[in-house]
Amino acid sequence: MNLVKKTIYLLLFTFSGVLVAQETITNESVVQMMELGFDDYMIIDKINTSDVKFDASISALGNLKKAGVSSEVISLIMDKSKQNTKSKTGIYYLAENGEDKLIHPSVFSGSNSNAVAQKLVSGLINSKKKAQLPGVHSNNVLKTNSPEFTFIFDPSVTEVDNMQNNQGGDTGIFNWWFRMASNPNEFVLVKLTVKERKNLREVITGKDSWITSSSGIDPKYALNFSMEEIEGNKFKVTPDTLEPGEYCFIYQGQVPQGRENQSVFDFSIQ
Repeated sequence: MNLVKKTIYLLLFTFSGVLVAQETITNESVVQMMELGFDDYMIIDKINTSDVKFDASISALGNLKKAGVSSEVISLIMDKSKQNTKSKTGIYYLAENGEDKLIHPSVFSGSNSNAVAQKLVSGLINSKKKAQLPGVHSNNVLKTNSPEFTFIFDPSVTEVDNMQNNQGGDTGIFNWWFRMASNPNEFVLVKLTVKERKNLREVITGKDSWITSSSGIDPKYALNFSMEEIEGNKFKVTPDTLEPGEYCFIYQGQVPQGRENQSVFDFSIQ
């Protein structure tokens, strides 16, 4: 490829990242760049300045080698595949087929306070705050009472970056919880109360009385889980045996300014 043509391609890649949302670099992207004639240093720079989602399995690495990708680039791909990016952060559960499946956050449909208690509030009567999820079952169904979860975080991103990346409330993609937090201890696991007649699930998120007011999950409702660090930002989480029912992980750490923690990561045990 002549110098002029290579320069044009380089400019296209550079300015496309400015004009539109930055793309995610994959194994296929690397092969495409190599076939277009990009030098290794250009490919390496693109990887280091982009969001990535690499497959570092033996077969995938073999395909890269067959395609002519250099050992230096392959080494970087292997290294980057260990790190979490925007596309990898979140909570995953181990499915029956052995695959890790992402738990997409569910949004509370409303809240409820004990109206009677609120009117009669005294030192003896508390008003309970309850957050509610629609439906009596989660879309994430686990057919085991000993589930295994993987938490992946990205603590390298600053709060400023979080707010910029989440403009428009696009939390489903950017998962700000896993950029503010650094380990699973900043989440709490609770069992949801199912209200069949109202077709909802709910959890107590606070209490009020004329003396005190509290918010967050009461520690006595939190369920135990063990945590094992796999890598610096990747953890294996295994709860104690769970009976059939509805559950969720709720983030209890620092909430960035301008945001509300109105989402949970729910699942069903069947």
